[in-house]
Amino acid sequence: MDFQKIWNYYSRESVQKALLEVAQNREVVQVFEEGSFGKRPDLIQYPSDIVQAIAQGAVSFHGSLERWSQPMKLEVGLSKAEFDSLRVGWDILIDPDVADFEIAKTTTIQIVEALKDHGLHNFSVKYSGGKGFHIGIPFESLPEKINFQPTRFLFPELLQKVIEYTKWYIKENLKEELLRLDSPVNIAQRVGKKLSEITSPDGLDPFKVVSMDLFSHRHLFRLPYSLHEKSLLVSLPIDKKNLEGFEKTFALPEKVKVDEKFLIPRVKVKDAEGLVIEAMDWASRNKVEIKERSPFKIKFAKTSPIPEEFFPPCIQKILMGISDGRKRGVSF
Repeated sequence: MDFQKIWNYYSRESVQKALLEVAQNREVVQVFEEGSFGKRPDLIQYPSDIVQAIAQGAVSFHGSLERWSQPMKLEVGLSKAEFDSLRVGWDILIDPDVADFEIAKTTTIQIVEALKDHGLHNFSVKYSGGKGFHIGIPFESLPEKINFQPTRFLFPELLQKVIEYTKWYIKENLKEELLRLDSPVNIAQRVGKKLSEITSPDGLDPFKVVSMDLFSHRHLFRLPYSLHEKSLLVSLPIDKKNLEGFEKTFALPEKVKVDEKFLIPRVKVKDAEGLVIEAMDWASRNKVEIKERSPFKIKFAKTSPIPEEFFPPCIQKILMGISDGRKRGVSF
């Protein structure tokens, strides 16, 4: 792992500012080279938090979908009521997961078109830094209340209904686009599956090719402008009109400019109300049962001490020795 490359990237003021902007009110966890996670709960509030994490070996930063009044009060085993009391909002994240970049791009384009069909303007797209893309709708776009209940209490049930409805809405168009991209036999080879595993009596099943996961409490996603812990590519927000021509090389750290945002509303409108209403009506008509997903099993890693060369100058001087008396360090 190229430590200097990681250090140089995260030392950029524009990168630090972008990370801190999206990290507000989120639990933020460090991820290390081998994919292990740092301690939870944790957060970043200042540029020095980012620098210190990198000095300790962090490569990536993952943040919570949920926004919290006090992220450091989160702990394993909290009840729904306790989660609700801390949660101030939550964002919609759609994560089409497939082991093929072009199929992931095709799927993302269909999701983008679906959101446009429902009148959304505030949603954003980013390259994950790995194999695919993330599509995000900020909490500010959701209605404040649904059936007289504050929307902040409706996580993850409402999020899961929106994801299931979106899958239903794009299914036929996605099937057509995938068949235009390649044959079923070749698609199976591209995703490392047997042909029988991606087909049904109706032919190609796009959601046996692509999975779109449901999320539970405290789900984490890679923050925009974070590096990917394995590829060292940037998790890069993209202008939606440039999605079709996007290539992974655009996310090389040395090429990235910080100009697009992810999950930061552009205009103050509740433009996701139509999508939410349609999703709830569809779930009711189809008697969709949403099951709570078990929390992820995450590997945790011990952090290593910060090397002395990263200490501030005043501390380095103190470590050289103080000639006399108590509390002489204040003179530095």
